[in-house]
Amino acid sequence: MKRKKAVNPFRIHGVVGGEFFTNRTDEIGQIFRALTEPGNKLVVYGPRRMGKTSTILQAVDRVNKKDGIAFLADLSTASNAVDMGNRIMAAASRRIGKKRKNFVTDIVSRMKVSVSLKHDPSTGSITPSIDFNLRNGDENSQRETLINVLDALNDIAKARGLNLGIVLDEFQEIHKFGGETAEWDLRSTIQHHTHIGYVLAGSREHMIHRMIISKGAFYKLVDKLPFGPMDVTLLAEWIDNRFNEAGLKTEESGTIIVGMTGPRTRDIIQLARKGYDLSAAYGKVTPEAIRLAFDEIVSDEHDLLYTGWHSLTAHQQNVLRALAVNQKGLTTQETLTRFSLGQSGTVTNTVNTLIRQGHLVRLGAGSRNPARTGYAFDSPFFRAWVVRNALTDIGIYPHSTIADG
Repeated sequence: MKRKKAVNPFRIHGVVGGEFFTNRTDEIGQIFRALTEPGNKLVVYGPRRMGKTSTILQAVDRVNKKDGIAFLADLSTASNAVDMGNRIMAAASRRIGKKRKNFVTDIVSRMKVSVSLKHDPSTGSITPSIDFNLRNGDENSQRETLINVLDALNDIAKARGLNLGIVLDEFQEIHKFGGETAEWDLRSTIQHHTHIGYVLAGSREHMIHRMIISKGAFYKLVDKLPFGPMDVTLLAEWIDNRFNEAGLKTEESGTIIVGMTGPRTRDIIQLARKGYDLSAAYGKVTPEAIRLAFDEIVSDEHDLLYTGWHSLTAHQQNVLRALAVNQKGLTTQETLTRFSLGQSGTVTNTVNTLIRQGHLVRLGAGSRNPARTGYAFDSPFFRAWVVRNALTDIGIYPHSTIADG
């Protein structure tokens, strides 16, 4: 008999919290301390889809529940440094304005540039906004405006006897607005802020590594929190427990799901969520249901993946075909010939481009174990799409040559 479908016990959209959030206790504690200790500076960095933002917001929420003041400003969509300043000022106004009177007028009075007041329909509050004409200024003047915002917040905190916790999410994007000069500008500003605890978060690891190593702008200024994969055993057990609590029996479903998707937390939970949808009516999650769920996700994302594939050059497509077949030996003569890859130097340049674009990741950087080095698809679903749709173009038939996953 079919069971009545209940609420899916897995969440993947937006920021995850409450019962849908698991583990990361140590990370939350470290971020919380950074946000509540005056003058602290912590860099949190790791790949996308690991649950980094959800974890950070858990810490921000804990600060605010304990009567502190913390907020996150997402800088990922900024087109210039003035946009970053607006993002920070808006986030500060939403949080601090609720707890401290006259904050908006206070920050406006401390700004050295023209600022107007806007009505935010989503919150009903009044939010300060930097004059849009300043977006047309040169990079130096735009960065000065961003620095003015941060200085004003530190001055307000000092005058009111407060400590602010500020998360600058995707902070490394400051590089777009002046290169390393912009990075050093940000460093020289925040190092003097003794009333703000900063968390600088980002997902573009190669850029952040350069910033925090010797001679980088943030070298010896910040504590570091690499944000890696969750413990696979704990995560698999949590998935099985969520299935069981929802009334479904499992056959080591958590282990199968983790093994099929790889390290990204969101990919794992996405597969678990789809597996639940296909199994809830039957009271049991089977390995076959998980495989069907994986295939269904690939089908659901076909249009997006198809568009992404056709945005690539022919050489980039061929590199992805080769990696879909084998993650190792990309520059062997056999692979170069079979997939029309040309010279090994050209392949290396293409791989680096695909990494920067977010299609590939580098495995085991610095590892002495050859089995742990090489490259892989960032998304297991994109790899499966390539296997399903792009290998027959060159006479490779997936079912006879490609192992699952």
